[in-house]
Amino acid sequence: MKNLFRQKNVLYLLFPFALILALIAAGSLVDFSQYPSAAADGAAWDKNWEMMAKAVGIEAPGGGLTLLTNNSVLAGEDTYYASWTAGEPAPYTNADGDEVDLYPAQLYVLLYGCADQAAAESACADFLAREQETYTVQDQRTEEHNAQRYTVLDYTGGSAGNPYGRGSSAFAVRGNYVLVAELLAQDSFDGDVSRMLSAFLDGVHYSADL
Repeated sequence: MKNLFRQKNVLYLLFPFALILALIAAGSLVDFSQYPSAAADGAAWDKNWEMMAKAVGIEAPGGGLTLLTNNSVLAGEDTYYASWTAGEPAPYTNADGDEVDLYPAQLYVLLYGCADQAAAESACADFLAREQETYTVQDQRTEEHNAQRYTVLDYTGGSAGNPYGRGSSAFAVRGNYVLVAELLAQDSFDGDVSRMLSAFLDGVHYSADL
């Protein structure tokens, strides 16, 4: 995993979401030859959407976010990971002593497959509790985007080695999948992370087959 992230110059930090990503060992680009016929919210499935498994399609986001990577690996259960960045990178030495690119803001999306919906709900609760315990939560609320309900946290702080001082995360269960989206920003970033994440979620669609 370290070789993959070093080659792609992806920032790998020791905070809760990164621990989730430790499930991913050596990703390869996602490439699906078949698409869902429709989204659960009634929209026709757009082949230009960024796909995660055959379960989620994501519209190209605004807010200056640019796709960095979209990887998928089976890790006991199907696990898919994508990330977007905002702004220009700067060299940064992480906790492992590796020099990586640090962006003013970075969005991580995890799609985590479980055995069934009950298992997905349990996993989602664990992911949510982990972030609540690590960060200083400023606000917790429920949002709905494209007929999908999310629990959203706005927070500050984190581990001592985390160069991102604030963030916003969303957690959802759809069928047997958990989706976690985490937008982290340096204190110098002038964007509104909660609004950026909300706008991003407006472009997330789930397969009607789930």
